[in-house]
This record gives sequence, C-alpha cells and structure tokens, in this order.
Amino acid sequence: MIIILLSIVGVVVGAFAALWKIGPLFRSYLLPPTVQEYGENTLSIMDSGLYASKPEWQEARKIASDKIARATSYAEANKILRDAIAVAGGKHSNIVSADEIKAPRKEYLAPTVEISNKIVTVTLPELDIRQNKGQEYADTIASALDPSICGVVLDLRQNQGGDMGPMLAGLSPLLPDGDLTSFVFKENVHSVNLKDGHVTGGGSAVSVKNTTKLSVPIAILTGPDTASSGEQTLLAFRGLDNVKVFGQPTAGFASVNQSYPLYNGSLMILTIGESKTRTGETFGDSPIIPDFEVPLAKAAEQGLDWLKQKGC
Repeated sequence: MIIILLSIVGVVVGAFAALWKIGPLFRSYLLPPTVQEYGENTLSIMDSGLYASKPEWQEARKIASDKIARATSYAEANKILRDAIAVAGGKHSNIVSADEIKAPRKEYLAPTVEISNKIVTVTLPELDIRQNKGQEYADTIASALDPSICGVVLDLRQNQGGDMGPMLAGLSPLLPDGDLTSFVFKENVHSVNLKDGHVTGGGSAVSVKNTTKLSVPIAILTGPDTASSGEQTLLAFRGLDNVKVFGQPTAGFASVNQSYPLYNGSLMILTIGESKTRTGETFGDSPIIPDFEVPLAKAAEQGLDWLKQKGC
C-alpha cells in the first residue's frame, strides 16, 4: 500500500514525495549516533504520534527503551521501533528501511476511461509520485469529462494510494472549487484546495486545462483495497448531493502522516493527524462505509442502476 505522508519537507499524500514545507530535515550528525542514541531520538519523535497521549504508549515506550538499551545494530533497533510506532501512531505508521526505499518502482498504471450511453466510467489506480506521471494521469481523466456526458462511475476499488494531487486535478470538473478536504493535527489545520483546475495542499500541485464544471450524478465504487490517497479522493466528494458510494468499506488509512529521514537511510512514517471533510466529519484509521454496501462484483452494476434512475 502507498501511504499518505505529511513530509518533514512537505505535505505528502503518496510515497516519498513532498509538498508543504514545515521545517528542517530531521537531525544532522557530525559523528554517527550510537544505536542507543538513534533509538532514543526516534522514540522522542514518536511522542508526537496521534495516539501518544494514551497510556498504552507510555508502556510501549518503556518496553522499547529497555530493548534499545541492549540493541547492537541499527537493524535491531528498527525492529524494536516498528513495534513501538504501531502504538504511538497506529496502523498507518511504519519504519521503512533504506532497501525498501531503493526498491524498483512499480510499473505505471494509467487511469482508464470508458464511455457507454453517455456514462463515463473512470478507473483510478494508485500513483507513485516517483514515476513522474502525474500530469499525464490527470490529463487522461480530465479530457474525458466533457459536457456531453450524463453521469460518471468513479472506480476506486483498486486505488491503494499514492499521489492524490493528480487524482483530484483530473476529477476537478466534477468537484466544486474551494477546500476539498483538510488535514487536522493537534491545533493545526491544512486545507487541500481546488481552483480553476489547480490542486494545492495535497499531493503534487497539478493543473488541468479542462475547467468546465459538470453537474452530473456520480457513482463511486469502493472496497477494502481503497486506501490512503484513494480514500482522500473519496473524501473530496463527501457531502456532495449528486454523489453516492457503492461497494464495501475502505481500508481505513485516511489518517495523516509525517515522515522523518533517519540516520541509517531509513524513513520513519508517523501518523500525527486525521482528515476532515466539508461535512465536518473526521476520518483516520477506521474504514469509510459506502452509502450502499453491496458485494464488490455487483458494485458497478448497482452504481449504473442508480445513474439510470437519475436520468442517464
């Protein structure tokens, strides 16, 4: 799964990308830290995790600190820290090793568009920002959304996340300008905004030329593989009167992460907040429930039936 990141060098919704500058890089060392210094410094950062105020974290922190005192390598410390961060930040948090970061990128999957009887079916796969395909991804979607259509099926069932900026920019003809969602962490709120086909504040800042707004019914399909930026895309439509969601609950990774580069080339991804929609609802580690919970294999059929009831 591709996670939502709020990067130390920028807001990131996707894998290893940055958008929103909030501070300097995490720690520079003139000399390599000891394993114990490395571990304790990382635990200190975890104190800002979403769940770090709970008593479970204090217990888990002490256990981790005791183990780190006896650790003999960074790799051993990372194993201990992975257990700890699951308590401080929850299931969306992780310690990603240097080898995992350097792993070969997945092959780019382009969004697909099918048109039948003036109904457009848009299938949005995940998008790794490192593929540098954001503009192409967004343009593929936006170019198919013209005034001649009468309805849209938006299939997010296999969208495990990545760079949300191109996803929202491509769908911008279907979304009202203004704040789409926001990221809430402690007293801070950061908005994801759309204006004239340009998305800022979440994922890559991408623009599309098609800025004509369409007022058509939209059936969104979701399932357990809809995660992270796939869920953020879903939440951007939350509260719109012309939208219904069909399928199964999502994976429950709509929380907001911050990433910290660690000394040994690893990356700490710590959940620090939740997402808030235009309805005032907040979403984090719990699945997002569809309006109509139906088997995945029947979700598209149910969505099309609803569009036909709306006049398509």
